[in-house]
Amino acid sequence: MRSTIVKWILNLFVGIALTTSTVEAQTIILTSDQQLNDLTDPDKKIDNSLGYDSRLESLRDVCKRGKSYGSKELIVAFDEFFRQYRTDKNTERNLTPDMDEYVDKIKVVSDFVSKQDMGLCLSLLSPLELGLAYKNQTGNSGRWLAYKVGLRNPRTGQFSLQMWQQLFWTNNKGQTPVKLKGVKAYAFKEKVVSTSMRSVNPDDIVLLENVKYEEIDSINGSDQGTIPMKRLRIYGDGIQCAGFDRVMVMLEYETQEMDYFDPEAPAFLSNLLKKYHDKKVNLTSLYSDEMHIQQDWFYFGHHEEGQFAERYLTKNMACRYEEKYNQKFDDRYMLYFAYGAPMFRPTTDAVVNIQYVLGETPDAIHRTFLLRDRYYRMLNDDVVNLFKNAKVYGEKLFGHELSTSAHASWAQSPTIDYWNCEKLYGNRYKYEYTSNFIWGNTVHQASAACYDYFKWSEYLQPTGNDFAEGGWSDRNYYGAAMAASIGVINKYPNAYAAAWGMPDKALERKMAINYAYGASPSEPIRLMTGNVHRDTEVLILYPMNLVAVEPRFGSWMTQYGYANYLTTDKLLEMGSVQSDGHIQVAEKKYGTLVVMFEPLPEKGLLDMMERFVKAGGKVVWFSTPPLIDKSGENCTRQWQRLFGAQYNHDCYMGEIASGKMIDFSGSLSDVPDQSILTDFIVDRIYPVTPVSNAEIIAYSDKKVVGTMLKYPDGGITCYCGFRPRDDQSASLGYETRTLFEILNACNAYPSTGKFVVNDNPSYLSRTGEYFVSSFPNSTTMVVAHYRTHAESWFGGFSRNQEDDEKVLLENPLPSDRIELKQAKINGHEVSYIGRLSLGFRLDGQQLIAFSGQQCNEITLDGTHYKFADTPVDLTFSPVDNDMSRYQMYVAGEGKISIPLPAHVKKAEVRFNGKKINCSVADHRLILMILPVYAGKRLDLSLK
Repeated sequence: MRSTIVKWILNLFVGIALTTSTVEAQTIILTSDQQLNDLTDPDKKIDNSLGYDSRLESLRDVCKRGKSYGSKELIVAFDEFFRQYRTDKNTERNLTPDMDEYVDKIKVVSDFVSKQDMGLCLSLLSPLELGLAYKNQTGNSGRWLAYKVGLRNPRTGQFSLQMWQQLFWTNNKGQTPVKLKGVKAYAFKEKVVSTSMRSVNPDDIVLLENVKYEEIDSINGSDQGTIPMKRLRIYGDGIQCAGFDRVMVMLEYETQEMDYFDPEAPAFLSNLLKKYHDKKVNLTSLYSDEMHIQQDWFYFGHHEEGQFAERYLTKNMACRYEEKYNQKFDDRYMLYFAYGAPMFRPTTDAVVNIQYVLGETPDAIHRTFLLRDRYYRMLNDDVVNLFKNAKVYGEKLFGHELSTSAHASWAQSPTIDYWNCEKLYGNRYKYEYTSNFIWGNTVHQASAACYDYFKWSEYLQPTGNDFAEGGWSDRNYYGAAMAASIGVINKYPNAYAAAWGMPDKALERKMAINYAYGASPSEPIRLMTGNVHRDTEVLILYPMNLVAVEPRFGSWMTQYGYANYLTTDKLLEMGSVQSDGHIQVAEKKYGTLVVMFEPLPEKGLLDMMERFVKAGGKVVWFSTPPLIDKSGENCTRQWQRLFGAQYNHDCYMGEIASGKMIDFSGSLSDVPDQSILTDFIVDRIYPVTPVSNAEIIAYSDKKVVGTMLKYPDGGITCYCGFRPRDDQSASLGYETRTLFEILNACNAYPSTGKFVVNDNPSYLSRTGEYFVSSFPNSTTMVVAHYRTHAESWFGGFSRNQEDDEKVLLENPLPSDRIELKQAKINGHEVSYIGRLSLGFRLDGQQLIAFSGQQCNEITLDGTHYKFADTPVDLTFSPVDNDMSRYQMYVAGEGKISIPLPAHVKKAEVRFNGKKINCSVADHRLILMILPVYAGKRLDLSLK
């Protein structure tokens, strides 16, 4: 969360590589209706604090500041998050953007702002802010179902279950009521499939009559770590459904939001935009932070016996599901989303979580996974399409692009997953599945239609993520890689990777890594890299199916930063197999495709893989083999033929192997053994029988869990029936890198061939003390790693500098010194001394772009370049590959000398349009840096 404000604050205090950003929009964040009323008087001051430092200012004050900066836009948006830093703790919010009164007030603000030559960025197309007027116009609203399973007397029909009733939800758009509209119950009977599965025929789920309920207790929430709730007893009896010994009770909630599947929904959004247009509101972009449907931000405090047991389902959505998939889907199907420990059973295994499936056969079990996956996908995709289409209409209406820079989810996995760490500091252990892992929040995000970052990239342009929030440092660089991944397929290929909740000095280290991924970097780094993301040879399929298989888990198997990620549907939509053994997606090419967990592959994925390996590409498939694809067709034979392994599906998902080892052999014999930590679904093994021409590459407990097939043109299929661990953060006190070692053994990270050693950036990063990346324009970045500095600080948004200094005194930062001596990096030999971050680019043998801190020289491929007598922070580079136009930043004073292309005879340097004295000698530009423009942008014209 907080991406837009985070980026604004970063521009204030993160001094990485001479941070100089483009002009940002000014911001007014509202936390009450009264503040919106006050804004209609441009001279009335409101509390616009975004942290501990109080900020009282008027609309005129903010616009005046914006004009001095050259800002062309003012953000006006409501965000409950910042109420914690203000005095209006209990004020109400009743006005929403779909109300005429709200529009009238915004019109007054817009008229004033327009006179200051600025437009408005407003939160209009946000699911969280649309509901009241929508219900008044259509009669429809959001509908959520909460559910719980328990015992029922099969003879008398008596049952009595207690359940929590939620009263309201709070998110970044304020607090909204959750109204109880009905209580009902379904009787059913189950069959034991395994310790963790029960089968139920949908026809055996029967709606009961005469269901009653009563309130028996309530909690205010604040003193118990939850939201305020009532405790209900739901009960009934009767001879209906004799012999049915289980019951699912259900609370039906009405929520203040749209029915996103209502045929009238598109017209409502179009009319909303037209209302602002007709009022002549100067709308320039759309504030789109956290584009999820109505839900509560309280991460761990509105569960039912430890599980997130509520789902969105309107009548229109159920009809849409049945039409799209030709499968019945109504309220009773919530049973197949129920998950948890059946504590009502008088057995020792009553503590084991169970789920309900459509039948006892492997096919029926996998079709249950498919049912859930289709629900989550359809909810997410249809919400995205609804708002994307509205945005397209708005752009036509207003006659210009409506930028939507943000990310969809308010919580990320693993950042907001839950480990039971007791007195230990939790953030430092969020890098690996261990036995104290309790719950993953992906199911919460999937249920709120915001778990697919890649689909949301169609609406959010530009986009990004907020993985490193709340003080978690993302030391495996997974969040940075995810930002690079969604940026690749976005209209704007430079997604941000936000970070907050850590000391400024730690934040500087984290952002240096993010910038080297090309994640919305500072202006000097942007100049160096071409403002796109770094290249990588490996593409990993994002495990979208995991939450559908078991909701305790969800969106990660291994946090790995040396690859890009993509969903299977986006791969098939955007990817193409090239004749040179690569898959191309947008502007990136990949020689290796990796599957982490894909029990329900998209139809056509295996066909693409077959074409890919025959062209010389490499496919590495981890964990479970598939049984059916997304279309519901059996794909077992095709998979087995492709990977040279036969797997016998049964009613279990693999085998429990906790505490066992993975032993590697053959082509993977150099990969160190790996231990298996847990009995979780993610850590199951899948033993196979290899076909005659397959090489055995891995065993566990003498069972074959790995095979490899080699194809004529260099293609490889590698099957590894386990989860590869990889934890460069060493969060458990030691480092693991099985995933990297397997990929390296498959030559996924080839060297340039210029040296005896492997100089591939990813290889160097994973095996050395520096993070190295390369970019399409041939820029190479080298950054001091930030992977082993364990989190130990308070994770709040606003910082107390004294407290942070004490924390870092006790937990010192690792060295940021870069010292290279004839290092072989990405086809170059480099000698250099500096701090934190280095970037360079050559044109043939000539250095044409450079970025370094506290440095004065570099030697590249035997050529020595001296920039200054004493260390400075320096960046210079051509602008957009125009060799006659450079930009330059220098933090420091004294004489600076930079190399120039051989054809240059004259140079002109300007600061804010004014000439600066300089000279050209021996193909070098020489100038004196004075304090007035130290650290500022200098414009160079070369002739």
